[in-house]
Amino acid sequence: MPRQVDHDERREALSQAVWQVVSDSGLEGLTLRAVAAAAGCTTGMVTHYFPDKKALLAHARTEMHRRMAARIDALPSGATARETLYTVAEQALPLDDERHLEDVVWSQFLLTTRNDPALFGEHRRSHASWIRRLTALVDAACPEPLESADLDVRVRTLVACLDGLALNAVTDPDAYPPALQRHVLRTQLDLILKGNPVQ
Repeated sequence: MPRQVDHDERREALSQAVWQVVSDSGLEGLTLRAVAAAAGCTTGMVTHYFPDKKALLAHARTEMHRRMAARIDALPSGATARETLYTVAEQALPLDDERHLEDVVWSQFLLTTRNDPALFGEHRRSHASWIRRLTALVDAACPEPLESADLDVRVRTLVACLDGLALNAVTDPDAYPPALQRHVLRTQLDLILKGNPVQ
């Protein structure tokens, strides 16, 4: 009797292969053939789950979001609201090899979304989830209650800071080492969490 196929297990193996290819060869090397070789399977098996390179890229972006969310959910409890916000925000910065690779995938994905409605939809869903998470954390960390519009500006200011740091750090890591990234993030949080409304 043929062995029952575990589709979740196979998707996980292919997901790991996608990340291995990106790590070894960059996004330029992310092809169906390369993923099949990394997973030790046929190209036909890969196309059963990912019909083309766009699907591979979308999956890599989704997996990046999942990995970051899993790290955040695993953070220890008991910190102050401000330190929790800092620690969560830090997960978006390329401070180690894993996060550097994730930010490379994210930056390439952003460029690809410009002309692809399906990928843009995936980006908007992930971005909206990130905004919701940060909104709750900024609201909790601010010393005084905020008007909704002011809270939104503060959150988007933080996102712009994180995105700018990440893009610059993956483009020119020597100019944006981890210590500088952390310093900039703490400095920006001081401004974002101050009592006065953001103008």
